[in-house]
Amino acid sequence: MHSTLDIPSLNANPTPNRTIIIGGGIVGASLAFHLSTKSAHHIILIDKDLQTQLGSTGHAPGFVGQLNESPVLTRLAQDTVSDYLSIPGGFNTVGGLELTSTPSGLETLRRRRNLAKEAGLPAELVEPEEAASLAPNFVDGSSVAGGLFFASDGTADAKVITSYYLEHARDRGVDFLQAAVTGFRTKKGDDEYIARIATIRTEDGDINSENSIVILATGIWTSSLLSTGNTSPITQLPIPIVPVAHPYTFTRPRPPRAGKPSPFVRWLDHHIYARDHGDRDGMGCYNHAPVLLNPDRSAIGGWLSDFEQVLADASSVPKNGAEFQVSGHSAASVEEPEVAEKGPFNGIFAVTPDNLPLVGRVPDVGNLWLCAAIWVTTAAGAAKLLVRKLLADGAAARGDAMLLDALSPKRFWGLEPDLLIERALAQYNDIYNRGAGRR
Repeated sequence: MHSTLDIPSLNANPTPNRTIIIGGGIVGASLAFHLSTKSAHHIILIDKDLQTQLGSTGHAPGFVGQLNESPVLTRLAQDTVSDYLSIPGGFNTVGGLELTSTPSGLETLRRRRNLAKEAGLPAELVEPEEAASLAPNFVDGSSVAGGLFFASDGTADAKVITSYYLEHARDRGVDFLQAAVTGFRTKKGDDEYIARIATIRTEDGDINSENSIVILATGIWTSSLLSTGNTSPITQLPIPIVPVAHPYTFTRPRPPRAGKPSPFVRWLDHHIYARDHGDRDGMGCYNHAPVLLNPDRSAIGGWLSDFEQVLADASSVPKNGAEFQVSGHSAASVEEPEVAEKGPFNGIFAVTPDNLPLVGRVPDVGNLWLCAAIWVTTAAGAAKLLVRKLLADGAAARGDAMLLDALSPKRFWGLEPDLLIERALAQYNDIYNRGAGRR
């Protein structure tokens, strides 16, 4: 994807009903696509690199587990999968398999099966032998007490999906601008207590945005973008979208396996997950102290030496664990998602204090909206929800008000930022207990 306009022409030709989306990952692309199907707005998507997906989209493992302890995230995931299934090559319904080795874990799986039934998701408890037959390369039946199989879960190809959204958005008249946004300038609106983003600052010049809707789909950069490069705070609202480090690794390349694809696997007792990527296997682990990062240009962080022991311990769990690489690279940052020729890497993603995204308007900035802290699992569902809100769609899906209330950025109003960061970091180790398979 290439720029279809430049900043001078954008400022010289202001258009009414302009919507500016900042961030061209899977969330921003989905917003542009779905907004362009229903709106006559002039839609502009801005990203610092339209050719390379430098954000979390570029390295997401692609696990899509629809059942979450939060009904809000379950609903968004179901809406998202429905969307992905319409995209050629976007989603592979391989299923998801959760495993445990303990009696308390079996109780958890039984409870999750009941939650799945309430949500209308197929879920079946399986004995150790069947679990091993579903994922024979990953699972040794003698090492587990049982499993829970979700037949409608699968793996998403985030790059394919994002490219699809962007190409079809362009065909519908969405404009694209490659520019690195560095901050904003606000001015008072009609209400003396409500500001508006009047200028979007970029490395290539300022963009007049006073009469535009501005949506941040900027993932791990959202909080810093609203607090740096500005003469005064853009909003008094805390934006607790916290970037954290996360180790992921691969086996060496191999020929694709024959037969039915393996489901992705999650070992809930160990906070480990794995999947078949076709020409190699991948594995990630949450079983380590959370690490707060300040990402620069890419969502690939510098390799942390402690992660080698984390991955070494994790590799003792899958049946084929000895095949996984555990030694990473010491580069400070890597811009290409195909990092270190598919070796171990530090993939940065966002957590929040309640594990929920921020979707909605910033209450003290009249034209600023957020659609951030969203994983591949819920990207399309969250984007469509915001589009319906923006357009005040009379055909809005039932339950939208409940979803928007739960995801509203204003839910953090008045809370101390440091406390919110602490709470967000505490969510990292609990991801599999509260929301298995969100990646």
